[in-house]
Amino acid sequence: MRQFYFYSIMLFVFVLGSCSGKKSANNNQEQSENPKELSDVTGTQALGEPHPGKAVYQKYCLTCHQSDGSGVPGMFPPLSPNEWIADKDKMIELMLNGQSGEITVNGEVYNSLMPAHDFLSDEQIADVISYVRMSFGNDLEAVSQEEVAAAR
Repeated sequence: MRQFYFYSIMLFVFVLGSCSGKKSANNNQEQSENPKELSDVTGTQALGEPHPGKAVYQKYCLTCHQSDGSGVPGMFPPLSPNEWIADKDKMIELMLNGQSGEITVNGEVYNSLMPAHDFLSDEQIADVISYVRMSFGNDLEAVSQEEVAAAR
């Protein structure tokens, strides 16, 4: 019975995230017009230019992994520096195939469902993984569309 409630809540969060993502994309468009906005991504992003993966993150990832990448304890892992984020191939595989069951990140066990995002283009997947790998305390190299295409 507890599993039923867990999956019901997960479905609600996923649907809520899909709905709130549309607002975030619109809000992101409005925010990007502000020339004083600094990108929260390290690297070559110019003043006022958000990383192209930020909109994808806001639409598909923010609900579970939060706006600051901190995740939800016991349910959704943080996107701060860890062995999963550091492994490009693992990140691409997660985006394309999803993940279910227990995983351990930074010594904490998480047990939830991450749906596959294989409906996204190679460019969108590369952009969002690159955004995560350059945000939330991460300072890692970008992922290319070619790397995503090869894994697909």
